[in-house]
Amino acid sequence: MSEWIKQRADQIRNAEREKKEEAERKAAAASDLKAQVIPFWNELVEAIHQSVTEFNTEFPETDRRIEPFNKTDPNTFNIRRTAYPSVILKVQLSASGTNVQYQISRTLRKGINTVEKQSTFALVMKDGKPCYSEAHLQSHEDVAKLFLDAFFEF
Repeated sequence: MSEWIKQRADQIRNAEREKKEEAERKAAAASDLKAQVIPFWNELVEAIHQSVTEFNTEFPETDRRIEPFNKTDPNTFNIRRTAYPSVILKVQLSASGTNVQYQISRTLRKGINTVEKQSTFALVMKDGKPCYSEAHLQSHEDVAKLFLDAFFEF
């Protein structure tokens, strides 16, 4: 009769062990991502900075230019155009290094309400390297297109 107690206890211990192992795997994956995400983030920031420079080369007019790239801290940057239609882009890497949060604010002209879009995309490990989890974001250039699209509205 006590055999069922032992079987049930073994099931509980196995479930607890599997849960612990899964948590350890997730922690290890997060640690690997965080260790590799800073160089990946810096590459993204440089790609965005380069895109802003190229945009300003294509649109040298004062009212179309994007203002100088502003990196407020290692994990945050802002891009803006104050001439109407004005655009403010704020981008931040999360403290865990697992996702990027961004906000795009657009004001078509003075006296018109600002339209804001806030969103996030995740960073994951694939084949031992950090990459974007969203299917439509395959490269830093894809992210630059996403971020700078609002600046093409004149």
